[in-house]
Amino acid sequence: MIDLTNETWRSNRFGGSEKKRTLIYEGKTYMVKFPDPVRSTKRTMLSYINNQFSEHIGCNIFRCLGIPAQETFLATCIDPMNKKEKVVVACELFCQNGEGNLIEFSRFLLNDTDSNTRRTTTVEDVMDVLEHSPLLQDKEKIKDYFWNMFVVDAFIGNGDRHLDNWGLIETPDGKFSPAPVYDCGSSLSPLKSDHEKTFLLEDGNTFKREEYNLNSVYRMNGQRIFYHEIFKNPPEDLRQAIQRIVPRIKTAAAQIDNFIDRTEGLSDVSKTYMKKSLMMRRELILLPALKRCSEKGHALVRGGGR
Repeated sequence: MIDLTNETWRSNRFGGSEKKRTLIYEGKTYMVKFPDPVRSTKRTMLSYINNQFSEHIGCNIFRCLGIPAQETFLATCIDPMNKKEKVVVACELFCQNGEGNLIEFSRFLLNDTDSNTRRTTTVEDVMDVLEHSPLLQDKEKIKDYFWNMFVVDAFIGNGDRHLDNWGLIETPDGKFSPAPVYDCGSSLSPLKSDHEKTFLLEDGNTFKREEYNLNSVYRMNGQRIFYHEIFKNPPEDLRQAIQRIVPRIKTAAAQIDNFIDRTEGLSDVSKTYMKKSLMMRRELILLPALKRCSEKGHALVRGGGR
């Protein structure tokens, strides 16, 4: 694993919850995320959040599925504040040559100055902005991007794809296209210690409760979305995304497991836990949803589209 301690560092230019630094490495600029101390009021055996591994593996899962995602790599670095060595994740910044700018999707909601209602993290608000924003040209492409990302987030168990955690690239001529996926640090159970994972791996019922009953950050029809529920009766745009993405997930399963196994610094318990949780959501949520969508499509064809 690369040691970044003596590489070229710049002042931090990033916000968000994690501790970050700016790195210049091999001619490119990176945002480096350090593991944060756990701040939860709940009792936990975990001293630091393991989101550096979730970030790296989550982004690579998207790429395994043919969806552009931020380039990342894991490294070690001595924290300049406490002089302790940490495993960190370096995330390559977008548009380093001035070819555009990343615009977080939350900015488009703020652009709606005529609305009397404050827009929130709901599917309805996202779709309304995509439909009516005068700034966006290829609305269907962006809509497909959102739902493709939603399917993969269900697979990796991401409950924090909020409106600052995805966005669009604006080119100098004012056109927008989907940005590579980024900010996957809340996926793949970053707040569970190896001790907890060992217990859950031995207790199938509790494991299922923890890794199956996951919710999205979004709400729809006034209700919090649970992945396993919405995939039983998906809206049409999600149905199409299921048919696009789930076959890729099935095909890439061995490749994804192999990538997890080769991840340096990740414990064997965490590797086993990640692979088992991914397999469960694939087998119990995604593949049954694909089967239902395919059967529904065949029924519509046989019935003449009624």
